[in-house]
Amino acid sequence: MGLNAEHKPMMLSNRASFLVAGFCIAAWAPMIPFVKERFGLDEHNLGLLLLCVGIGSFVSMPTSGYFSSKFGCRTPIYISAFVVALCLICIPFIDNIYLLGVVLFCMGISAVALDVISNINAALVEHVANRNVMSGLHGLYSVGGFLGATSVTFLLSLGMPLHWAGFYAAIVIVALILLGGRHLFTTVYVDEIDGKEKPEAKTESATEAPKKESHLKYYLHPTVLLIGLMCFIMFMTEGSMLDWSGVFLRMERGVSLEHAGYGYAAFAIAMTTCRLLGDIIVTRFGRGRIIFLGTLCIAAGFCVAVFIPSLFTALLGFALIGVGASNVVPQLVSISAKLDDVPTHIAVTIVNAVGFSGVLIGPALIGFLAHAITLPYTYLCQAAAVLCVTVMSYLLLKSLKKKMPDVVSAQK
Repeated sequence: MGLNAEHKPMMLSNRASFLVAGFCIAAWAPMIPFVKERFGLDEHNLGLLLLCVGIGSFVSMPTSGYFSSKFGCRTPIYISAFVVALCLICIPFIDNIYLLGVVLFCMGISAVALDVISNINAALVEHVANRNVMSGLHGLYSVGGFLGATSVTFLLSLGMPLHWAGFYAAIVIVALILLGGRHLFTTVYVDEIDGKEKPEAKTESATEAPKKESHLKYYLHPTVLLIGLMCFIMFMTEGSMLDWSGVFLRMERGVSLEHAGYGYAAFAIAMTTCRLLGDIIVTRFGRGRIIFLGTLCIAAGFCVAVFIPSLFTALLGFALIGVGASNVVPQLVSISAKLDDVPTHIAVTIVNAVGFSGVLIGPALIGFLAHAITLPYTYLCQAAAVLCVTVMSYLLLKSLKKKMPDVVSAQK
């Protein structure tokens, strides 16, 4: 069933925020090989540099939920997008590695806030519209990632200077969020949303919402933390494609510097295609099967990329990883949003902040491990970590099925 006229504006705005969230972090990926060569970094030192982004993600974890509870979703998303755009402009001009670390730290804070609060908004959309939309919205995130990685890579391959590519990415981000984000929610409280004729019509600040009880117990909720850990591993997989697929193709398969970004593009195309079909697939087959089969597909993709030494099979392996990863995280986020004993905006904040830090911290961890045992063996270790998610998700869904059968099956 399609969205009615009342819900379409808020869906369009949420699609814009996910598109921007995917675009902004992916636009940084093709710049990484240039940064690596400019400063003469090995895998260990590149990992340290990327850790600055990850540290920023941890800072963003407690603050994203706080600011969304105070100001709603729209204003924090706007500010986060503007800061990321400014960082992408600055990166090509910086010749001091310590200053670059500060800029990447700021980008990490803003990128995670943009992702987390977009997911909070999506959980509220699911509540208001009473239908599965999370996979489709994450599909727009993947579309943004594909457009960001391929467009910047294409411009660089044509010989465009790195600083002009940064300006291009910033202009796209600002234009998309200003044109598309007008109908994002201005509150995160479900009772306020349900009391309005139109969710987007609220104009007063969300600070006027009633005070809530202490949230400490929610941040330590074991189910939420477990889902967050699984999302961390899954996002780390995405981070390994974002930041290290180009390095893998460059160092292990001999691809030119200008074309190394196409490794992430193969991953993003596969992920995008499957996510755009995800809501239909999940409704048909259920969340449990999607999570189980998805994690197995990821492990297979890593093995194909590592064990068969050719460019084609590396791209095929990255595509398999994209297929597998496409709908696992959206379903884990939806499950967390529907837990009875944790408020939606807190559960989604924790899961997405812990999870999305995997995109940002994961590449640094991969760098340290690759320095010690080489990147191909590091990819195999990551495949083993994904198989741990297979086991954890089975145990989690088995437990939740007794209490929340509708949530596990994804049937509305």
